[in-house]
Parts: sequence; C-alpha cells; structure tokens
Amino acid sequence: MPSHSAVSAGAAPGEPSLGWLLLIPLGCLALGQAILAVTGVLPVLDGALGDTDAYMRLSRVLELHDSGSWFDSRFPRINPPDGHVQHWTRPLDALLLAGAWLLQPFLGFERALYVWGVLVSPALLALAVAAVAWAAAPALDREARLFACLALLTQPTVLAYTSVGKPDHHSLLLLLALVLIGVTARLAAAPQDRRLAGLAGAIAAFGIWVSPEALTFVAVSLAALGLFWLIGAPGMARASRAYVLTAALVLAGGLLIERGPGDLFAVETDRLSAAHVVLFTLLAAFWTAVGWAEAAGAGDPRAAGAPHGPAGTTPVAPAASRGALLGRMLAALIGIAVVAVVMLACFPELRGGPLGHVDPLYARVRLQKIVEIQPLVPAEWLTSGRFADAVRRLIEFLGIALFALPCLGLLLVRRSGPAWCFWATVALALLAFVPLGFHQVRWTSYAEAFLVWPYAAGVAWLLSRVSGTADRAGVLLRPLVILVALFWPLVVTAALPRLEAIVTVGRACPLDRLAAVLNRAAPAPRTILAFADYGSELLYRTPHRVLSIPNHRPQPGFAATWRVLTSTDERVARTELMRFGVDWILLCPSATERALLALEGASAPTLYQRLADGEAPAWLRPLPLEGDLAAEARLFEVVRSDRPHAAAAGGAAE
Repeated sequence: MPSHSAVSAGAAPGEPSLGWLLLIPLGCLALGQAILAVTGVLPVLDGALGDTDAYMRLSRVLELHDSGSWFDSRFPRINPPDGHVQHWTRPLDALLLAGAWLLQPFLGFERALYVWGVLVSPALLALAVAAVAWAAAPALDREARLFACLALLTQPTVLAYTSVGKPDHHSLLLLLALVLIGVTARLAAAPQDRRLAGLAGAIAAFGIWVSPEALTFVAVSLAALGLFWLIGAPGMARASRAYVLTAALVLAGGLLIERGPGDLFAVETDRLSAAHVVLFTLLAAFWTAVGWAEAAGAGDPRAAGAPHGPAGTTPVAPAASRGALLGRMLAALIGIAVVAVVMLACFPELRGGPLGHVDPLYARVRLQKIVEIQPLVPAEWLTSGRFADAVRRLIEFLGIALFALPCLGLLLVRRSGPAWCFWATVALALLAFVPLGFHQVRWTSYAEAFLVWPYAAGVAWLLSRVSGTADRAGVLLRPLVILVALFWPLVVTAALPRLEAIVTVGRACPLDRLAAVLNRAAPAPRTILAFADYGSELLYRTPHRVLSIPNHRPQPGFAATWRVLTSTDERVARTELMRFGVDWILLCPSATERALLALEGASAPTLYQRLADGEAPAWLRPLPLEGDLAAEARLFEVVRSDRPHAAAAGGAAE
C-alpha cells in the first residue's frame, strides 16, 4: 500500500519547495512541445495548425476582431447567404484576442493571433501541471506530486488536446476540471469555508460557459458534496447551497456577457443558455430547502445528522443516525426527480441530448467516423477477433489505470481526514470518466488526468520500497523505476501490432498551396463547394466562402454538397450549384475522400467520381493546377452565362 510519505503534503526543512521543483515538468513540457514543432510532427513552423477546429477557432477570432460583433456568433462566410452559428462561446475567443493584442505591436494582429494560437494550449497545459500539484497537496507529498505532474505530460489524449497548434477549448476545460476537483476536495474537508464554496461555484459556472461539456465534471463535484452530505458531514448543505447559488449568479452574468440582453431566453443544450441558469437555480432552491429542514430539526439528534469527530476526520453515520440517512436519501431522490421533471417540462429540447439537434446526414456521413467520439474499444474489434488492437488501445490510453485503481482502493480504505476527502472525490471522478472514456475516446483526457494522482501515490510507495534497499542499488533503481513508470505504456504499445492507419481528411489535401491559387484566381470572395473538412482552413487562408465546416449543427450547405457530389444526374447537380451560388468546386481525391463520398448502389458514376477522374461536364470549367497539385487536387469553375469566367491567369501553383 502507499506509504505514509506518499500522503503527507509537506517538504522537509531545507528541501526545495514544490514551486521550484515544478520547473522540472514545465521544462519537460517546453522541451517536448519544441521537439514536436521542430521535427514537423506538428508543422506549426510551416504555418500549419493541428486540426480543422484550430483553423476555425482562429477564423472565428479574426471575424470577431474585424466585425466587432461580440453578440453575433453567426459566421457569414459559412453556408452563404444565411451564415452559420456554431456551439462555441466567447471565453476562449477573448483569451485568444487578449494574447494577440499583447503581441500585436511586435507582429501585427494576424501573425500575433497565429503565434498565440500555437502557444495557448501548451500554456494552459502548464497551468494544468501546476493544478495537478496544487490539488493533491492534502493527499500527496512533494515528490509524489512532482511525479504526478510528469505523468500528466505522458498521457496521450491529454497531449492530443494540449499540444502546439491546437487553440481549442478542451485544454481550458481540462485545466478547470483539475482545479475544480482540488477545490471540491478542500470544500468537503472544510465545508464551513464559504470562500471555497463560492470559488467552486464560479469555476463550475465558467466551465459551463466555456462549454456545457463541463457539466460532466461539475456533476462529479456536486455528487461528491452530495455524498458527503448523505453520510452526515455537517455543514455540507450550506456549502452546497453557496456553491450552486454562486454558480447560478455567475452563469446569469455569463449569459448576459455572451448573448447580450436581446437573446437571453434562447434555449440551446450545446451552448450556454437560460436552461443552465434555471438548472442551477433549481439546485439552489433544493439546497435551501434542505438547509431549512436541517435547521428545523436541529434540536432532534436523530434528525441533526451524524455526529462528527475532530476537524478533518472522515464523517461516518453511526447506527443512531440511520433514520436520518434514509431521510436524506429520500430527500435527494425527490429533489433529483423534481429538478428533472421541471427541466424537461420547461425545456423539452433537453430530450434531444447534449448536442441538441444534430444534422442526421452529417451524423451518418461524418460525425460517426470522427475518431474522438468513437468507443475506446469498438465492439466490432472484439467480434472480429482484433484483440491485439483492443489491448493496444487500452494500454495506450488507460494503461496506468491497471496500477492506479488498486492503489486508489487502498487509499480509500486506509486514509482519513482531508486526504480521504481528496481520494473519495477522485474516485467519483474516475467512476464517471473511465466508463465515459470507453464510450468515447475524447473523455479519456479527463480519466488520464485524474488517474495520475493515485498512480503517483502507488509509484511513491514503490520508490519508498526501493529506497530501503542498499544505498548504491537504491540510487540506480529510483530513476529506473521513474522512467519505467512514466513510459511503460508507450513501450508496450510500440511492441504490439499497430492499429490500422487513421487518416485525417484535411491532412490529405495541400490546402495551404491551394489557398494561394484561389487567392490569385479571385481576390474577391467566391463561394467554394468542397468537403466539409476543408472548410475551416479555407476560411482561415482565403477571403472566400464555403458551404460547410465540420460541425454537428445543421448546415444546409453540407447537405447540398452531398447532393451535388453524389448525384448521378447532371441537371440536379447543376440546379443545386446555382441555388447555393457556388463558384468553384474543389476536390482532393485521396482514398479517404473517395471513401467518404462513395455512394453505394449507384446506377451510374456520381458527379464526384467523374470530376475525380477528370471527366467534367461542359458547365464545369477545369482550372489549371501545376506540378504535384495537379495530381493531388481538382479545381473547377461553375460556368454561368451571366458573368465572365474567373481568371485562370490568376496563376497556377508554383
């Protein structure tokens, strides 16, 4: 089991503080990110970004900077002429704007935005490293927290969301989740601290403002406090009331800042809306009622809840308070039922799920094929005998759980006081996010981040055993144990058979060079029909319009693109192109694009197949591309009788 040293937070006199030792993981973070950039694994030095969402985020901030329309989230160059409203909110936009403004005097705004966009997620990861060390202070000693920080930097999904060139809200959410777990554990140990309760509520509300995805870890935080209340921890009802009331107030303020006074009552499940304010208002009403009931029954020892020992000890309901425990359980069930019924009655949109109304065509054609929302171990792998792939995926993403979860069980059994409150909160978080990680790969980032704490406790115990060996052997074994503990999942997965290659559509198309061709061909905005995955980068690199981007919300332009490219009838395709005002069609006929746009059972070649093979109808004029671009891409102009052709003399790619 983890040794006593692994659960003591202090450092010995004369030893360097944790703040100084944090320079080690922060230095490793900077070195690792620099290697990713210099080696071209993430080609940010060539002006590229990590994925389609990164390009869309910077395009969104550029649009905000140019238009100044804070309250209008509609992006006019998507799905013209109507535009498109994404589910993203303004906090990350504001962070990117602030960083770009600071660098603008030295680089100019656009270049400054790119540089800060490249660096913002690693900067947030650096703060997350500090949050890992801070949150575990009640439960782990200095060296164990240092190891936890290093372990965070080796988790694959964490790095996938927080590396250079990925200005995305996932890195901000991960930071908020780690801080909220730490604050919740401290609040559970000291529920009388109203400042902690207010801080927890503010963090929870800000996370929901960033993205309603934060409701997952906010629910874990509230559930932890609720369970401590159930087992009789005194003062927990008041602490929970202060928490949710603060969250409701901050959400109301965020709603006003995000939407302005003219759009306060819009209801959206995938974006901050009035529904979230009402939810926390109802929770505040519940905890207020509980507080009144407890105050009214304070004179009855059976109703007053479990007695408690010295400050910091684990609350446990004795036999005499079993009736009170049952009463609290009944109150909790009634409260949950009432909140659920009221929310569904007031907001029937909630029945559509957290993403709200999803375009069925987009869900079938693209959404279901995005790796991050697929199961960690797809069922077809097991039914088709791909067990090596399944084992490799499990070890790669959640391998440290094999050691961390047993250690967590021992810590829960053998510890007490603030440390027990911390481990109980972490256990609830893992109880939520490990199954979610199996459901969708994207949730493993949270599971990995929370696992590093019990993993560090177990490694600290192992290092204490190593230190008990002969001095020379201990000196040699300690760094070896640390290296093995940090990197064994990578070594094991490298030795196992590799998964089938996963190709990202955007990377299969040289959009940076194609953008230069498009900008020379027509400096004025034109409307481009292309596969949705190209849309975000085209918006960022050109002044042109696109029919769609990768986004789950309904986009008529996405459906139009599908109808045009999969049509076997030229007249139908041309009618759609004219209706949406399309000027150019851009294709990059890679194997991935061909597979995504394949139409099973077609009686004749689709328009996409004809264009990919160079067989364009007369009303589509091929625009010349030179060199390897001619082999990688196809560019066509829609011929109209009411205006001249775009200048092919705009130049071919060099």
